[in-house]
Amino acid sequence: MNSYCQNFLLVLGCFLFSVSADVTLDFDPESQYIEVNKNGSFDLWLKNANESSIVNLFVNVSTNNPNVIYIQDVVVLFGTNYTTVDFLTDQPGNADITFQFESASNVSINEFYIEGLKDDYIHVYVIRSHPLDVFNDVVGWTYFVAWSVSFYPQVFYNFQRRSVVGLNFDFLAYNLLGFSVYSIFNVGLYWIPEIQDEYRDENPGQLIPVKLNDVIFSLHAVVLTLITITQCFFFTSNNQTISWFCRLFIIVSLLIIMVLAIFTITGDYANCTWLNFVNWICYIKLIVSFIKYVPQAWMNYQRKSTIGWSIGNVLLDCTGGTLSILQSLLLSYNSDDWPSLVADPVKFGLGFLSIVFDILFMIQHYVLYRHVRDPSAREFRHSVFQNENDSEFERSNKTAGDLGSTISP
Repeated sequence: MNSYCQNFLLVLGCFLFSVSADVTLDFDPESQYIEVNKNGSFDLWLKNANESSIVNLFVNVSTNNPNVIYIQDVVVLFGTNYTTVDFLTDQPGNADITFQFESASNVSINEFYIEGLKDDYIHVYVIRSHPLDVFNDVVGWTYFVAWSVSFYPQVFYNFQRRSVVGLNFDFLAYNLLGFSVYSIFNVGLYWIPEIQDEYRDENPGQLIPVKLNDVIFSLHAVVLTLITITQCFFFTSNNQTISWFCRLFIIVSLLIIMVLAIFTITGDYANCTWLNFVNWICYIKLIVSFIKYVPQAWMNYQRKSTIGWSIGNVLLDCTGGTLSILQSLLLSYNSDDWPSLVADPVKFGLGFLSIVFDILFMIQHYVLYRHVRDPSAREFRHSVFQNENDSEFERSNKTAGDLGSTISP
């Protein structure tokens, strides 16, 4: 009796699973890069479908440029078998391929609905040249290294001088705020699927303008800025403080971020999506990029000196800014996707503004105030030299004393 019950339950479970299982459309690959005038393809198949079913799907293509790809209008799928769909690329650009149910035969009424079909799409990025794409990746990682390393000369310079005199505290506060919101923007667009889907819905056929090196750079910048701020508590600072304007700007910015986050979480307003949230707060970074260098440049002018402000930081920052703009231009050119150039205004604006101010700092350092010397560095070297002399003198006295005690009767 028990064996009959077990068999009955097993058959019933299999039947219920077969009835309740949703038919879905699977494909591979989900995205691909391909050069112009080359043939591409992808595989489609139905999951949990009846083996004898025949399903016809309309193929829809949305592109940012005309004549990006040519593909058949209807795809026929047979049961769960793989169907290869070929296409031809003609012009550089970005294409999203979606599917719409047309008709079916030899299927039950439940299989007329394909679960999640409206959310399924394949991305095709048609580029002018694969070597240029590789070179663009090299440029991206090079600017990442230059910008990332640019934080270290200031840290080492502060440690060498045992002083942060000449380094403006407003600049550090702006940097911490700016790179924090920039990290939120990069992490959201690179790692969070919900934000990525919202971006693709609002910008069909466009590339997501954030790469892995952008994410690592912004997070690394936050960490190094915190290290530099920590040095300000332990090294000589001549009682420098953050200006009232900087404090007010940071407080207002944090309040705006908090209010926008609450609206986005509660969903009370249709425009308060997570994509708009990261876009809106990222404009804080753009404003910071405009103003963060001003206090340091003004301090250098007032002191008639660049002592305390590392020129190594400036040179590497200028290199990173130049390469950042170059990468954005190459990326837009290779895919003929110029609107994406302004889709990440912070990255482009940061690169441009850093170059402008870096040129100003180089003029201050190498032209206007080139003859100014660092008194704290001389004092530091003098103290080290004095300590070495004192140690040598003590060792000599100790040696003489030991010798005297040896030869005394």
